[in-house]
Amino acid sequence: MVRVTGAVLLALVASLSFAACAADEGGLDVDDDGIPSGNPNGRDDGAECDKGFDCKSGVCAGGRCMVPTSSDGVRNGEETGLDCGGPDAPTCPGGQPCKLDRDCSSGECADGKCTGSPTAPPATSTDGIKNADESDVDCGGTKTNAPRCGTGKGCNVADDCASKVCSASKTCAAPSGNDKVQNGDETDVDCGGKTTGAPRCGAGKGCLVHADCASDGCDDTKRCAVSRSCTATNGGLSCGTGEVGAPNAKHESCCIALPIPGSATRLDKYKTTAGRMRAFIERVKGDVLGWYEGNKASLSQAARDQIEPYKSNLPTDLATYPTGANYQLGGFSILPDRPSTSQGCYVGNANDRANGAHTYWTGALMGEDRPFGQAFLDRLPLNCVPYPLAAAFCAWDGGRLQTWEENSAAFGPGNYPWGNAPVAGGFGDVNGTWTQLGPAHFVEGQGLTPCPSCDVTRMNWGSNYQNPPGGDAKDWDYAYFISAPGRFAADVGAGGHMDLGGIMMELTASPGVGYPGAPAIDEQYGPKVRWSRAGSWEGHQVNYPRWEFAIMTKYGKTGMRCARD
Repeated sequence: MVRVTGAVLLALVASLSFAACAADEGGLDVDDDGIPSGNPNGRDDGAECDKGFDCKSGVCAGGRCMVPTSSDGVRNGEETGLDCGGPDAPTCPGGQPCKLDRDCSSGECADGKCTGSPTAPPATSTDGIKNADESDVDCGGTKTNAPRCGTGKGCNVADDCASKVCSASKTCAAPSGNDKVQNGDETDVDCGGKTTGAPRCGAGKGCLVHADCASDGCDDTKRCAVSRSCTATNGGLSCGTGEVGAPNAKHESCCIALPIPGSATRLDKYKTTAGRMRAFIERVKGDVLGWYEGNKASLSQAARDQIEPYKSNLPTDLATYPTGANYQLGGFSILPDRPSTSQGCYVGNANDRANGAHTYWTGALMGEDRPFGQAFLDRLPLNCVPYPLAAAFCAWDGGRLQTWEENSAAFGPGNYPWGNAPVAGGFGDVNGTWTQLGPAHFVEGQGLTPCPSCDVTRMNWGSNYQNPPGGDAKDWDYAYFISAPGRFAADVGAGGHMDLGGIMMELTASPGVGYPGAPAIDEQYGPKVRWSRAGSWEGHQVNYPRWEFAIMTKYGKTGMRCARD
């Protein structure tokens, strides 16, 4: 048994009374830094209280626990110091507790305390002092939100510099066209812009204007196009399988060119779209002749040879009747009897149902009433184009018009680009009955041949394609029979070239060979050019070697393709 003397008992009572008095008077705990802090075990905000120690916030007013604030004289909430630090309170001066650099006015937290003077103002990017982690006065670093440093300023890492290049001497280097970063006004790494001496950018690189690109074409996605005609989404980036907007669509640049089997010459993978021709006409403002005369010295000899003899036929503006660009590419018949009265180009309207299908959009020119807008038509292969304009387009786009021999080599030796089988097919009217057909046409005594077993999915031939399905209310416009390039994946040659067998016959730069017993020169209209071996959406014979017409012939079933040496 322990005996407690009166003196010991008196001392124990006195110490307990002192502790209770201290807690009641201050109402707050004081941490190791001597800073009053809230009571984490206290009552929630809004609860009844007698003193600050009763509350989590450490603040009791009017008998209620108060919400923490950055001016209540207590370290509470997420503050790291007394009314400072954390996400909501001001930054702390030197000496106050901290967890992160951002808690401190100096921008630096070291060993749990803010560096700097307790009375120094916060470091900023405009205080004229190199402070926090700035690499030079008011630039570089990350803690004061200072801008990147200019040429010649101090740096520690590349990100301190506007040029993104910090030299071995720890100074920011000037932007250059070979420093392996995108800087200055470059639009991609070491290419584009004007100020760094960088070259133009290749296909797929970033751009802002056409001049940033080696192709002279900056597309709708602000990427350099494969060539300058493929800048618009519709007709420039919409070739391939699947319709626009379909979940399974796989589209790519319409300007891709692939080698012809057995040759170093490249041939466009896809037929030229109406949108690509539109890019040309808009860039030269319809003055194709003016463009040619001003640039022919820079063109290849092969391109000049295709254009020069026929340049007088090139348009000089958009709307002059009858040779303006819109008339040459629209429904107007330049040679009204070659190969037919309407040439399948003029569309018409409800009172003049001409049943045409020119794909170059010309609005209401000539009173045509069309159900399809420019975006839809721009995706389709160009048709109704005379030879001189086709040759000029290819030259502008960096190539020349294909020859018959080049197209034929891509087509291959078989009856179709894929060989002799399966046999392609389509549909047509035979003795009043809509019938599945084989690829025959009224040529040299051949008639339409019923073919129930012919594969109507191989290529766009003989009315076997409709978009939108079922046509349109304005059924005098036949453009819905025409597929965009690449939609028939099976119509492909050995070199990967698409649509060689169907959609459109194609212009070439090769001279006509003459039908049996007929001259190679049109006695009324002059020289003839040869058309490719393709058939058409209307059902023209596939693999027919003698299609040829006068140079200013337009036809709703004939398009074009460019070659590149």
